[in-house]
Amino acid sequence: MAPTPRSAALVYGFATALGMWTLGFVARMPAGLLPGALILAGMLAVLVLGGRAAARASGGGPGVGAATGLVASIVNLLILGSLISGDQPNRVAPSAAIWLPASLAFGALVAGIGGLLGRRAGPSSKPREATSVLARVAAAATLMLLLIGGLVTSHDAGLAVVDWPNSYRYQMFLFPLAKMTGGIYWEHSHRLFGSLVGLTTVVLALRVWIKERGGGVKAAAAFAVLLVVGQGILGGLRVTGHFTWSDSPDETNPSLLLAMIHGTTGQIFFAWTVGLAAALSRTWRDAERVPGGGPDRALTATLVTVLLCQLLLGVRLRHLGEGAMIHITVGTLAAAIATIVAVRLLGSFDHIPVLRKTGGALMGHVWTQIVLGGIAYLAVNLRVAGEPAGPFEVAAATAHQTVGALLLANAVLAWLWTRRLLTTAPARPAPAGQTVAS
Repeated sequence: MAPTPRSAALVYGFATALGMWTLGFVARMPAGLLPGALILAGMLAVLVLGGRAAARASGGGPGVGAATGLVASIVNLLILGSLISGDQPNRVAPSAAIWLPASLAFGALVAGIGGLLGRRAGPSSKPREATSVLARVAAAATLMLLLIGGLVTSHDAGLAVVDWPNSYRYQMFLFPLAKMTGGIYWEHSHRLFGSLVGLTTVVLALRVWIKERGGGVKAAAAFAVLLVVGQGILGGLRVTGHFTWSDSPDETNPSLLLAMIHGTTGQIFFAWTVGLAAALSRTWRDAERVPGGGPDRALTATLVTVLLCQLLLGVRLRHLGEGAMIHITVGTLAAAIATIVAVRLLGSFDHIPVLRKTGGALMGHVWTQIVLGGIAYLAVNLRVAGEPAGPFEVAAATAHQTVGALLLANAVLAWLWTRRLLTTAPARPAPAGQTVAS
């Protein structure tokens, strides 16, 4: 069922904001990849595409496009403070009174043009339910947060900002963009994206509680909120060691242990959001169960367990530089089990599209992860002792960590889908002369 214009504006507004944030983060990285004019053009293009997508999804026009742009602009207020902040902590420039309403109006206008283009293009041939799309947006935002977190660790920038929840005594959302340089850029960007993930998760949970009937998905959405709040607190206490507003080294006590826990629970939260997105899909709701899945349900559960152990070992290696060989050993075991699971899903259940797609993605992720792991291992061992990680090592380690998160989430999907679609009863052979319909 196609989403209503109001639902489409909400969902695609968050998706548009995520697209703008991602473009802005990449474009303003310390390497300085894009000039300002091109960044602005890209932001406008994302707004137009967001309005167009919302209009096509709902069958609306400029109105739903404008509403989408308004939602995106409201979400973007989380980073607008970085542009209107004054020279002193928690003071804004006098032009803020103009910037705030102007940004909302301009975002609505540009996305409204996209809505007009969407109406001319016609409604989407494959409309998706709004709550399911919002869950995917939340998962995508979380994956981006994990990638930035990986860059923070790779650049050894976890303590680049010395206080929390403030940033160098600035209210976090008022920290000037001009001061986001070096390691501060990675760490403060991680905090901002964390706020985006938190807001998206809360809105998703509220929508699930209002729109969905199943108690299971409501409980899962509520638990996601608890997870994201806990994850934010862990990230902050990793910097300060305890609740304090101070930025003095004498009154803070950074915790490496909390940093390791934060890195572990971040990937678990991502897998949770991916699983929640699956449970909110039409495929999940309309699923018909087939027999013969006993071994596959056991295999996928084993895979998730081994990957969780591998996650702990990987976090230990990343933060302490210890346990490389056991990480490689358990990784080899995980790769073997993942390959078996993927082959079975691709071979035995190729007539079930979602299992076939999950098996294919699992196969791709596990072998990509093996290659990236080898590259990261070589990069670390080629670095001269005592020197900081170079761009190649940073890219390899961060990619390895990010694909590892995708692999764990994919394994969780395989476990969920086999439990949802397959029973433990043995499969019945087809009568003579008949074949199983695909």
